[in-house]
Amino acid sequence: MSKTIEPDKQSVETCLKQNYAVDFYQREYVWSKETAITLLDDIFYTFELSYSQFKESEISGKILEQYNWYYLNVYITNKIEGTKYIVDGQQRLSTLTLIATKLYHLLSQYHELKELQEIVKQCIFSHNGFKSVFNIDNDKRYNIMDCIFNNKPYPKEFKNKTEQTLAERYQDISKYLDNKFKDLESKKLHIFILYFLKRLVLVELVIDQNDTPMIFEVINDRGEALKPFEILKGKLIGALDKNDTEAFCEKWDKALNLLSEWELEDDFFVDLIKSKFVFKRNSDLEKTINNSYHRYIFEDNEIAKSLGFGKSYEKHKTHIKNFIEKDIGYYAKLYATITSNENEFLMYSNEINYLSGQYQIILAACKVHDEQEDEKIQIIAKEYDRLWMLLNLNGIYDSNEFQEISYNLNHRLKKAALKDYTSIFDSLLQETLKVKRGLEKIDSLLEYSSFLERNYSNMNVRVLRYLFARVEKYLCDNINQKPQNDVYNITTKKGDKTGYHIEHILSRNATNIEYFENEEEFERERNKLGGLLLLKDRVNISSGNEEYQDKLKTYSNSLVWGHSLCEEFYHKTNKDFLTFKEKEFDNKRISFKHYEKFDKTALNERSKLLYEIVKIIWEVER
Repeated sequence: MSKTIEPDKQSVETCLKQNYAVDFYQREYVWSKETAITLLDDIFYTFELSYSQFKESEISGKILEQYNWYYLNVYITNKIEGTKYIVDGQQRLSTLTLIATKLYHLLSQYHELKELQEIVKQCIFSHNGFKSVFNIDNDKRYNIMDCIFNNKPYPKEFKNKTEQTLAERYQDISKYLDNKFKDLESKKLHIFILYFLKRLVLVELVIDQNDTPMIFEVINDRGEALKPFEILKGKLIGALDKNDTEAFCEKWDKALNLLSEWELEDDFFVDLIKSKFVFKRNSDLEKTINNSYHRYIFEDNEIAKSLGFGKSYEKHKTHIKNFIEKDIGYYAKLYATITSNENEFLMYSNEINYLSGQYQIILAACKVHDEQEDEKIQIIAKEYDRLWMLLNLNGIYDSNEFQEISYNLNHRLKKAALKDYTSIFDSLLQETLKVKRGLEKIDSLLEYSSFLERNYSNMNVRVLRYLFARVEKYLCDNINQKPQNDVYNITTKKGDKTGYHIEHILSRNATNIEYFENEEEFERERNKLGGLLLLKDRVNISSGNEEYQDKLKTYSNSLVWGHSLCEEFYHKTNKDFLTFKEKEFDNKRISFKHYEKFDKTALNERSKLLYEIVKIIWEVER
């Protein structure tokens, strides 16, 4: 890398009088008020130390040379076809330009300092031989800098974050300097401006374009707060010819802006890479992709070879262009769609049950501009929820193994026909059941015996709430009754007043215990799913020994599953429920009925009824 880096020590005046474009590597101007004020405080601290010593002296170059100089750090540039690009340092240079602009305005008060004002103006605004331009990123910043420099009103809406931040920071800097120089004669302002222009020092590093991506990443490793996707942008677009960078930068930004509101850019790239290349669990590979995918896809590995982004690949520029234009362009939009969780099953999986593997599976299943995208989203989202719930109800759910299943689905659905999706999910569930049960054949995806083994003591409470929330939705949808709340709120709300809580129908009292052989059987049986329901508001939950008949008063105002225990729920005026009951359950071995007492028989009947409902909701027998 000989002769790649050429350092050049410069004053602020020399630095700001040059014209710069801001390279695509650079994020928007985002310096906070605190950062800008800290810079001003530091500058004034070193200035005041010298000013207090020399304030009685006449202003001269010799005296100014005795002032403490202040180092403003390094900025990095490269020059391509006559244009100088800022590779690193635009935040600091932009802030210095705003300071110079305010100093220019302050000088308007002093006729005797007109020549100095003209020098300051050249640090902000100049003529390039063809037209007058602002010295930093004129093409993109002209409108807002024109407002700031010429004291024009700001636009009602800013075009981007850079415009907004430039306007806000200028106001902060303006107030700061107004306060510093109020009620002062021109001498201190004069000396400070000379100090600002000539004793503040930066070092410019001029680099070769080919080394820009590498140096940009090294800068980030020093501690700059850049995210992996921002480094990836630099590495990919930096490898393209300069006449392609602007167009592909716009394509990149257009796609990634869909994810920026929720800061999903890095999640997107992690899920995209895994969806296309990871088909089984590998903790080391997963960790590497999660933490440094932006480096891994350029190293010596199979994923990097498949992508072909490195300079050693003959068509690496073509691969990069296709990736940005086709893959990122399509999949970022798809990712924005699915992570919004507008699909009810995606919402169930992610927002209620904290699952995210469904996103990778959808990315894996969809090809670029997939005409079946909507159908694939719906089927995969529903099947993923079904798979997860049936594993739980079979008592064989394991989070690590479920991740393995998810990766397996990345592979199986990648080239599968849409009509085969349900059978693929079923076969995975069957395979898991066979292994866990040690069986060669599976007769049902959820046997009643397995369902009976699931209870309050061995199921996650949130999963239980979700199960009964889905039961509630199923019942309300079929009897045309407005639900008390939706699935999300029923599952997730836990507050004493607004939350839903698990209620044991069989309270711990002498009446209920007598229904069973002994207390041990009572304790075991009362935890069965058929002996549970949800109640809103903790004060409604049994104190522990309340009689069943007294509980019915509370159940009559509860969710449908609990209300169906009460006699009045079967009144002839409840026509939609009675029609539903007759159509869907009266021809089965078990149906809805009210119970005057809740004994062992009632518990078994409710367990069988709940089992039938669960089989319908999660399509056990399709």
